[in-house]
Amino acid sequence: MCGIAGILDFGRLPLLTELKSMVSIQRHRGPDDVGFLVDGPIAMGMARLSIIDLSGGKQPITNEDGSVVVVLNGEIYNYIELRNRLLARGHHFSTQSDTEVLVHLYEEHGKDMLPKLNGMFAFAIWDKTKRSLFVARDRMGVKPLYYSRMGSRWLFASELKALLTQPDFNQDLDLDAIADFLRLSYIPREATPYRASRRLLPGHYLLIDGVRIENRAWWDLGECALNAAEKRESVEQNLERAFDESVRLRMRSDVPVASFLSGGLDSSLVTATAQRLSSASIRSFTVGFEHTEFDETPYARSVAEHVHTDHRELSVKVEDAVEHLPKLLWHMDEPLGDSSIIPNYLISRFAAKEVKVCLSGLGGDELFGGYSRYLDPGPGRIRRAFRHAPLAARALAPIVVRYHNPWAEELHLAGDPSLSWRSYLHRLQIFNTHGLESIGFPASGRTHEIFESLWNKYPGTDSISRFQFIDQHTYLPDQILALTDRMSMANSLEVRVPFLDYHLVRLAEGIPGDWKQNPREFKILLKQALGKRVPQQILDRPKFGFDTPLSRWVKQPAIFELIRGLPEGFAAKLGLFNPRGIRAMVQDAQTAGKFARRVWNLFVLDLWLQINRRLAPPQETLSELLGVAA
Repeated sequence: MCGIAGILDFGRLPLLTELKSMVSIQRHRGPDDVGFLVDGPIAMGMARLSIIDLSGGKQPITNEDGSVVVVLNGEIYNYIELRNRLLARGHHFSTQSDTEVLVHLYEEHGKDMLPKLNGMFAFAIWDKTKRSLFVARDRMGVKPLYYSRMGSRWLFASELKALLTQPDFNQDLDLDAIADFLRLSYIPREATPYRASRRLLPGHYLLIDGVRIENRAWWDLGECALNAAEKRESVEQNLERAFDESVRLRMRSDVPVASFLSGGLDSSLVTATAQRLSSASIRSFTVGFEHTEFDETPYARSVAEHVHTDHRELSVKVEDAVEHLPKLLWHMDEPLGDSSIIPNYLISRFAAKEVKVCLSGLGGDELFGGYSRYLDPGPGRIRRAFRHAPLAARALAPIVVRYHNPWAEELHLAGDPSLSWRSYLHRLQIFNTHGLESIGFPASGRTHEIFESLWNKYPGTDSISRFQFIDQHTYLPDQILALTDRMSMANSLEVRVPFLDYHLVRLAEGIPGDWKQNPREFKILLKQALGKRVPQQILDRPKFGFDTPLSRWVKQPAIFELIRGLPEGFAAKLGLFNPRGIRAMVQDAQTAGKFARRVWNLFVLDLWLQINRRLAPPQETLSELLGVAA
């Protein structure tokens, strides 16, 4: 696990000092070692967290003659099998690391090497002979990769902040991306907060030489969805085998592997399976908030006792936890309105005192049916009333939008019943178009285009699977995996996600939606295949998720005192908001809590704007930062 960075420039050759600044700002990702290569037009470096081949896996790593060089962030789980095949074909290895497999695999297959990899990764390979740079990201987007083109110069890095170290990088904000954040609590797909940078999408590669540029997909979730489901009993058996193999591979390590344990089904299954595969008790970690109904530590404790892990618990106060927010947003690189970044950071910090690697249950919801939003609640009253008058609904929608936007959304749907993607977005978004207009935000974003495109791309008609398909391309990589990566790596901790092994993903995509969940039960097939491994109360308990009681947070006097300054805050001074529109929203959040998520997103954006250009993490607490700003 590392933080990688690089510069490619066939015009103005990159300097070691430029590269070092990009690596240094990511040193939290890899405190154990650093490595650099500067060779003509290419400069590549890394900060290493040593997990496999602790003494011999230094990067960059080359092939035998030095013509192929690689830096890797992540893990190649099937590296032993790949290494054995390459040895049989005459390749010579100088280390026992998974990283070295990449250079020899590239020698054999070029860019066609990618489908042979099972792992979480973002890597860069410099081919000195072809004078080409090959950058790739794993199938599901577990590991991040940002890039920017500035004339003849290309930059890439594991974290966006590394690009900000370069004086020529244009830091102008992408207001459409910010609008998407306000709608969804995260920025989806390629966009970043800056117009000059982009994410490399999951399952994509970028190939650059002096003549051509390729940015293409090498993995397609739509192809997975075309797989026909087998008989139910056979699917359950295949699911159990695939899950066990995924956990087994993710326990490959030269350091101890522990597990996050929230007490929910997914993390409980991962923990229980890891313990079954271990000859000694593994360590499990959980965090709970004092004096809230969201404390899941009793469930986690029951699982730990049931499977006999070496269990640790951390209990924190809400007020103390929120004070970390400036540092967390700096580590995130982007505004993120998911308040679970706070417990994710705290449990990562807690675990990192003892271990370097933890397993996580992420991905189970998005693959096996863990959200009520995947179930179509049926048409609302407005849609029922206009069911036989779609033309009238379409005519009324633009009029009603000025007065009662929720009705306008329903009229849009009544006017075109095929717009199920819009119904899904309507359920998800925090700010809709009318909401953005009410606070005077100067952009509307690209969210509608993204959701409609993904909805149409799905090659089937199963609504549950179709909604999951949208989440697997947006919410999962761009919010859940992104925050987990940044919060864990901020503490130099590697997190592995067994549910996102591509064999398991392919299997899940071929399962009909009604096998996954119905209005009465979530994760039906997952429970049937693996439920016997955990206590019955875990199967029966209501779903909470690794989240925080946000509506209660914003009402607490200490926190609300900070939030009430939003109408005169940093974003308002930049002209991004109309203070009058925000003032009423803030007041409502303190009383009814109706706009708690909107206010939290605005609050997060205001904080991020204050710290986003810093080249070192804020040392101030939240209260201190806002006190200084005032």
